[in-house]
Amino acid sequence: MTEYLIRHRTYYRYEFDALESQNLSCLVPEHFPGQELCGWNLRIDPAPEWSHHWVDVFGNRRQAFSLSTAHSSLELEMLARVNREACPSPFSKLPWEAVVLPDGAAWKQAPPLMREFVCASPLLPMQKKAGFDADDCFEPGLSIETALMRFMDRVFTLFKYDPLATDTFTPLEDVYKKKAGVCQDFAHAAVAELRRRGFAAGYVSGYLETLPPPGKEKLRGADATHAWYAVFVPGSGWIHFDPTNNVIPGHQHLITGWGRDYSDVAPVKGVVLGGGKHKVNVQVDVWRWPDQVPEEYRMILDEKSGAVLSRQQQQQ
Repeated sequence: MTEYLIRHRTYYRYEFDALESQNLSCLVPEHFPGQELCGWNLRIDPAPEWSHHWVDVFGNRRQAFSLSTAHSSLELEMLARVNREACPSPFSKLPWEAVVLPDGAAWKQAPPLMREFVCASPLLPMQKKAGFDADDCFEPGLSIETALMRFMDRVFTLFKYDPLATDTFTPLEDVYKKKAGVCQDFAHAAVAELRRRGFAAGYVSGYLETLPPPGKEKLRGADATHAWYAVFVPGSGWIHFDPTNNVIPGHQHLITGWGRDYSDVAPVKGVVLGGGKHKVNVQVDVWRWPDQVPEEYRMILDEKSGAVLSRQQQQQ
């Protein structure tokens, strides 16, 4: 098991004072298989007049907050202490045909919520035709493990990693045409094609270790939020795939949340009254605890338990 401290800072600077803003964040990681959240702190400046925490239907930790006084900037800084272990993927030897809806036999005992991930979602309409050629990844009778590994490799091979090719709101059709983009685009392209074939596929948001272990190359997507996808295999659970790096996610992949597409787990989104144009700056660091963590961030930790204190804990 490897222990990390995640720091995610988002800073908005407005052209004029914003009179009011309503915001929704998905920044604080939750407990997931192979991952334990030890503690967290979310600092918002200026402090909101109202805020509310809850866990959504997919198990993600969310916070809504509002500012109703004039403000020229908005800063969110999240710290989270996380234990992560590389869990072996619980792959199944079932033929892939048994794992797809509507006729896959393996779905008879699967939880109903998983079927939500076969349907269209806000950013991923159902595709009537293939976005790219992957038929040979799903030869008749091929095991689900082999088929999904071939498919991840196909996405990695066909799509070019190019941060200038797309932005957060580039439509899926344009991603398919360009065959280029960043981790969000790789994941969306894969999820949409898998759903077209009847698989339950979800979008995973998280982070990569900033500094790789000695002798290992730095993964694409470090120093920023990262994204990959997961496929639900009845009887085995969710199996994760990182097509940007063509790897099965391990202890270097830290999960923030998961949903149907990016819109379910956007780090910060909202509406602003006034403010004019704005600039946004995002900084992400993932440090191994304790050797890589700067001293200024260790000071925020509870010396007795070693956990990051939440705002509520600090006030008690």
